[in-house]
Amino acid sequence: MDQQQLRNFEARCIQEEQPFCTAACPIHIDVRPFMACIAKGDMRGARRVLDRTMPFADIVGRICDQSCRTACKRREIDSPLAIGSLERYCVSTVPAVIKPPKLPGKGGSVAVIGSGLSAMTAALDLARKGRNSLILTCDEAIGGTLRTYAEELLPAQALATAVETLDFYGVSIQFGCSLTNEFFQTIRQDHDAVFLDRDCADLHGLAVDCAHPDPFTLGIGREGCFAGGGCLENSYSVIKQVEDGRRAALTIERYLQQVSLTAQREREGACPTRMYTVTTGIQSQQEVLPADQQAGFTAAEAVQEAARCIQCQCMECVKECTFLQEFHDYPKQLVRKIYNNEAIVQGTRSANRMINSCSLCGQCQVVCPNDIPVADVCLASRRSMVEKSTMPPSAHDFPLQDMEFSQSDFFAMTRHQPGSDSSRFLFYPGCQLAGSAPQAVEQTYLHLTQQLSGGVGLMFGCCGIPAHWAGRQELFAKTMQDFLFEIEEMGNPIIITACSSCYSIFKEFAPNLSLRSLWQILEDIDLPEQRGLIPQQPMAIYDPCTARHEPEIRDSVRRLTKKLGFSIEEHPLSGKLADCCGYGGLMQFANPELGGKTARKKGQRSVHDGLAYCSMCRDNLASSGKRIAHLLDYLFPAADPEDPALRRNPGFSRRHENRARLKQRLLTTLWHEESDMTPEYKKIELFITPLIMELLNSRHILEDDIQKVIFQAEQTGRRLVDPESGHFLASYKPVRVTYWVEYEPGMQGFIIHNAYSHRMSLPGDVK
Repeated sequence: MDQQQLRNFEARCIQEEQPFCTAACPIHIDVRPFMACIAKGDMRGARRVLDRTMPFADIVGRICDQSCRTACKRREIDSPLAIGSLERYCVSTVPAVIKPPKLPGKGGSVAVIGSGLSAMTAALDLARKGRNSLILTCDEAIGGTLRTYAEELLPAQALATAVETLDFYGVSIQFGCSLTNEFFQTIRQDHDAVFLDRDCADLHGLAVDCAHPDPFTLGIGREGCFAGGGCLENSYSVIKQVEDGRRAALTIERYLQQVSLTAQREREGACPTRMYTVTTGIQSQQEVLPADQQAGFTAAEAVQEAARCIQCQCMECVKECTFLQEFHDYPKQLVRKIYNNEAIVQGTRSANRMINSCSLCGQCQVVCPNDIPVADVCLASRRSMVEKSTMPPSAHDFPLQDMEFSQSDFFAMTRHQPGSDSSRFLFYPGCQLAGSAPQAVEQTYLHLTQQLSGGVGLMFGCCGIPAHWAGRQELFAKTMQDFLFEIEEMGNPIIITACSSCYSIFKEFAPNLSLRSLWQILEDIDLPEQRGLIPQQPMAIYDPCTARHEPEIRDSVRRLTKKLGFSIEEHPLSGKLADCCGYGGLMQFANPELGGKTARKKGQRSVHDGLAYCSMCRDNLASSGKRIAHLLDYLFPAADPEDPALRRNPGFSRRHENRARLKQRLLTTLWHEESDMTPEYKKIELFITPLIMELLNSRHILEDDIQKVIFQAEQTGRRLVDPESGHFLASYKPVRVTYWVEYEPGMQGFIIHNAYSHRMSLPGDVK
């Protein structure tokens, strides 16, 4: 992506937008960390937050009229936070922690006429920016209206501290000035700019047009003259005084720099925010009121009230996505990392693993209020990495090999219905269902041939989605081209898909196909008479993420389960909010640990047994410990009457074996074709314990790979021997990966003790 695309993506993410309280505050106090500090008893940290943004915190913190309170998101649940009272408690109990630094002097003198809070703020901000600030007042003390507050509300010491602060930053103060028109003219000639506190100016009748300053710049129509402060609609607002003083200081600074007085100032003062915060499900907690209203909060009361803050943020995508949680990113950060990763010419591309770990499921985009397509960004980056040869080959090597197997003669085939030379329909079960439940595929096909007229053809193969997810555009395009050629050769029948991934990929990349889901077909035809026993207890439907945008398919599944007599429970993340099982985007291959977390999280959505209609969802959730069955397990039960919810994940080796044997069986029984493609190495018998088989699955090593290693070693004699155990150690490198196997001969085959693989070429490798 280029920089403009990057900025466009970043702008759509609202996580860094100001929370509602901060946006409503004219000086944008960072309320979230302030509340967080008080909630954990860190009062010095809370005071530090105030000191960073609030001028004269000992004054403003005590008497702020808290415009932020009306914007508090907590009001949607119960009562808004007592932000002003907590500020008062903080500044009353903790002295100033930090003083913002003063910039080096850079010339320019500014006269500030008046002694009220707006004048004090303008002088202080300008002094901090390195400008020479002079306060001129007819009074004998600073503060103006502030001096009318009762001592118990605003102690005299707070004003004394303000004087010390102004002195610290080099602000000069002249008291007892005669504020006449002539005095003003002299002051204007002697200084580069002038700010007038309107309260003071109105009081003494200075002959300047400061009654209605420009609301944006506070200019009054005279060169270098600005005015602010005073009463707003006959009411005195402390925070308005501070806002005007701060706005005037920034305007004067720009004026002295001779730059635009208005450019990029939209976020000054109270402003709108795009922040999006969901309050549903947050427990109600009424506002904590001080037991002694006059004394205010105690430490315990302050902590309890601050703890009610919900720390407004968006993070809707992160709340559910294990991928974003794993890498501690929200979309704006993630897109920036991807951009930087692609920009590297030489060096370590540290974001490669992150990019390849996304499931590409699109759930984050659905929950995002601005529809940020994180999956699209990750997929585009994968494609770019492939084109630039920066994609780690290990990330997707195994699933691409699995796809290659499914497209090979071991599994791939296309046939018209036995006894027919044309097909109105074509059943495409997909490679994963055939690998997981071959008997269900066979019985489903036979049922379709009995129920549908016009001929039902059968096609085995892979839709190419692993290549698509891996960013291998050329390979995917070739797969789709070959598929469409086969469909045309079959007479362009109606495709019946059992796999939602196949359905989604065909719908997107072959929109002219006549496409139906198996579940839509089964809903409209007679169901098999011999069905499995339907459980009496409720079951939770687990929608696959690839059916997110297919409500017709999801509805068909639910009507079908009702027709079968299931008691169905819907959990919160079903339908268009469905999360991934860890297979999507090839997550479980690029990042097995994260794939496992994702499967476990999806499985824990409901306490009830699960019912899936995606074979990978069923198998991955079963591996995570979830009791879950596939819908076809009940429509076309296996001869073995075991509980379908206890069916194990077959693993990668058994998937290959199931696909190959399914093809051979159907060719023999239905089409009466002899098909024995068993190579010599497949005749080697292996004895593998369940523990070792689990290890092989985690390392993506197939029984087929082990048979090749042993066949090579036994044929050539190239193997190592452990003299203590008598075990053999042999290796074989068919293409890119070197496989190592520790084994020993048994009575009727070979006992496997261990196996591993690598993609390195080591000196002295056993060939």
